[in-house]
Amino acid sequence: MEVDILYGALTQLFKACSIHFIFFSALVSLLCMILAYRFFARDCEYSCLSLLIFYCYTFLVCCPLGAFRQGICLSILLFLYHRIKENENKAFYFWVIVGSFIHLSFVIVLILPFLMHLKIYNKPWVIYIIIGLSTLSFVGISIAQFLPFERIIYYQEGGGVDIWLRMGLRILIIIPILLYKPEEGSDGYYAKAICIVGYAIFCLLSFNDLVAARLEFYFRTFLCLFVAYMIANYQWKFRAGVQLCLFLFVHLVLWYKNVGAGIERMNYKEGTTPFNFPFISVFDKSELKEYSGIKTFGLDEG
Repeated sequence: MEVDILYGALTQLFKACSIHFIFFSALVSLLCMILAYRFFARDCEYSCLSLLIFYCYTFLVCCPLGAFRQGICLSILLFLYHRIKENENKAFYFWVIVGSFIHLSFVIVLILPFLMHLKIYNKPWVIYIIIGLSTLSFVGISIAQFLPFERIIYYQEGGGVDIWLRMGLRILIIIPILLYKPEEGSDGYYAKAICIVGYAIFCLLSFNDLVAARLEFYFRTFLCLFVAYMIANYQWKFRAGVQLCLFLFVHLVLWYKNVGAGIERMNYKEGTTPFNFPFISVFDKSELKEYSGIKTFGLDEG
């Protein structure tokens, strides 16, 4: 199938060097972790809850090949987070444009430097805008015909999870974010801005869950930073505990949903559930055919 030019060139280079797909996947994954390391180590201050949220939502979504390119782009964004904070916009724009040749959807984050510095996200009227956008999602109006990218038509095929479930989980996440008022210029404020922008984009594009989720993907991951800021700066009151427990509950539900979807998509043997899911590595070649009916890229040979 057609693929963005830079990612296509990268795969062809590895192929020309006779490097197996598994090694290609491992090297790119290692690069992604290196790029994201500073964000989680310094900005999230090693928050275990941040890492759990990242695992339950982002990591499980990145693993399938369908979102592999977006995983690279997300890692670039996490690495460039400080460029936005320090107003180094030229470097940020350059690397985002480079990343868009890995996955075109990455161009959406070009709006971040402008939106993050609007200083409006603690205003009460932002809540009314969110309520209006949420209503638009439930109405289900499609704006696909007004979008300039023909490629979006590809993602119109098929349905998805019921809109009530999709929006219900996101509303549970966005309510604590709206109620919390971090200091302007802090990591919590920037994270709040990014999460709200992501929610707004999802609502506008919710006529198709795949389109909306692919573009929201880059923004919603910054919930990891928001939670880390809450832990570091919130006085431990009942309300703070309820909010953090809510985040934890939602992402455990997402973990169950994402692992379950993977089991169904990868044709795992009957009786496999998220609770007994076998995490098979490339070193467990004998188990591949036992558990799954998918193509194994030659791992079960030899």
